[in-house]
Amino acid sequence: MTAALRLRLYSTALGLYLTAGGRLDTASAHRLTTTIDLALRRLRPSRLVLDLRDVDHIDAAGVATLIACRRDVRARGAELRITQPSACVRATVRACGADDLLAPAPGTRPQLPPAAALRRSHRPGRHCLRPPRLGRLSLSRRPHR
Repeated sequence: MTAALRLRLYSTALGLYLTAGGRLDTASAHRLTTTIDLALRRLRPSRLVLDLRDVDHIDAAGVATLIACRRDVRARGAELRITQPSACVRATVRACGADDLLAPAPGTRPQLPPAAALRRSHRPGRHCLRPPRLGRLSLSRRPHR
């Protein structure tokens, strides 16, 4: 059994960069749509890049979610680009007949940050939008007030 859906959102000079890993299926599709919706409402990017290289399982509901997210992003005047799909994502998208999801926009070249830079959010220019570590400590390790 593979891990649940993991999402990480970065802010770059080119827009937002969202990495996904694990399973994108019926159970986790809502998490992806909620994350994208919040990012669009709060940060108002002109471009959102969705990196699917670490997604190791996707079903038809996951593909439908990607289609719906692309529609919602376009309706808000932004661009959604899906990059680096894993072999399983590529195969499932093709089986569902949604090849246009993986095609780059006409006349554009993908400009992605290097993978090493994405893993290290402390580098200048790439700010991870994840809450600080203190918010995730257990109650026993937090200082008492």
